[in-house]
Amino acid sequence: MYEMVVGLEVHAQLQTKAKVFAPEAVTFGERPNRYVSVVSLGYPGTLPVLNRACVEAAVRLGLALGCEIATEFYFSRKNYFYPDLPKGYQITQEAAPIARKGEVWVRLPEGTRHRVGIERLQLEEDTGKSLHDQDPFDTLLDFNRAGIGLVEIVSEPDIRTPQQAMAYLAHIRRLVRFLGICDGNMEEGSLRCDANISLRKQGDSSFGTRVEIKNLNSISALGKALEYEFARQVELIERGEKVLRETRTWDGMRTVPLREKETADDYRYFPEPDLPPVRLPASHIHELAASLPQLPDALFEEMVTVQGLSIDEATLLTEDRPYAEYFLALIRLKVAPKVAASWINGAIRAYLNAQAVAMEAFPLPPQRLAELISMVENRQISLTAAREEIFPLLVAEPEREPMDIAREKDLLLLQDSHQMDTWIAEVLAENPEKVETYRRGKTGLLGYFVGQVVRRSGGKADPREVQRRIAEKLA
Repeated sequence: MYEMVVGLEVHAQLQTKAKVFAPEAVTFGERPNRYVSVVSLGYPGTLPVLNRACVEAAVRLGLALGCEIATEFYFSRKNYFYPDLPKGYQITQEAAPIARKGEVWVRLPEGTRHRVGIERLQLEEDTGKSLHDQDPFDTLLDFNRAGIGLVEIVSEPDIRTPQQAMAYLAHIRRLVRFLGICDGNMEEGSLRCDANISLRKQGDSSFGTRVEIKNLNSISALGKALEYEFARQVELIERGEKVLRETRTWDGMRTVPLREKETADDYRYFPEPDLPPVRLPASHIHELAASLPQLPDALFEEMVTVQGLSIDEATLLTEDRPYAEYFLALIRLKVAPKVAASWINGAIRAYLNAQAVAMEAFPLPPQRLAELISMVENRQISLTAAREEIFPLLVAEPEREPMDIAREKDLLLLQDSHQMDTWIAEVLAENPEKVETYRRGKTGLLGYFVGQVVRRSGGKADPREVQRRIAEKLA
């Protein structure tokens, strides 16, 4: 039996205003080659200037990953030729990365946790983008992306299954989103992943021949590519053939070869002569550590152990920071955790999906939703009316008061207990056989009685109160 040995290299594109060594803006989806400068295009005589915001973003991520932060580091030139690399080299870090020796504990679907060590975290610049499908004869180049700051997170080879790899990548994506340093959109290329995989017999301590799978653009693609590559290498070994050290890519169905795997010597690394070493005072590192938000793992544990949410509820709320912040805002407004989670994971997500917008664009302030929830809790309106009638109107006009909408739509529940008892008595009197059946143990009929009373009230009777009163009368 064989086991896979996997290490991942995750590249997170930094959401800073300017590129890491050049002054132009960081954008996505703009007209090609609009946001370029002589620096990012490598014109002779131009000099890079390090963007402080990129360094701080990298340090914050390193701290969140439990890494040791270097108080002094420098940049190197990685020399290679590719059409979307205009300078003929990439400014990166090779011998002196900004952070080392971290770890994460990823949560697997079955509830167990798995440790993945972080070997290094380095700051570098992105390349341009090659467009192979825009012209029938030529590859086109867009340099808007060239020079955007990248953080590369290199894991230790601690991953043994595709599920662990997928959970690790999801963890990194969640973390960069919580820190606000990257939007994590793999489909847009702002978060990218390369996988290094080798095989060995179970129980062996030595590693097999490593194959790299480049530019995996989704979490599911990572899992499928590892499953395919594992099966491919097993078949090669069983046939007595060698696994070649190479770089491959995933075409959606299988891994296909790109080129032989390069070594460090092929890149001819040397210290970047146009950038001096960077010194980080310990006091500044402490300031950045203090600025970190509550991280998703800690928030998840709090939601489950303190606030009583289920694992599924907490997972959805911690997948992206805006969801967690909205939840915490509702909690501060005295909304019960379960109720807050239900609204966010239900009505709010349904609205966001229907409008195809992110949580950041959700227009209804937590205060307004808390007022609506309070009206339900105080039995002024029904939950159905709140979700189906008032909530859509509040989202469309967030400045309106929920009570005003309820009055305007005649949705306020009846508060006359005498009238409610009259309707209940009428319904029970009209259904003597069902009453007897209920008393013999068929308690599911309670819902029928409630529905009849609510219908008779024209929707004005509170279903919860009706149910309580009927249950008392039939006890």
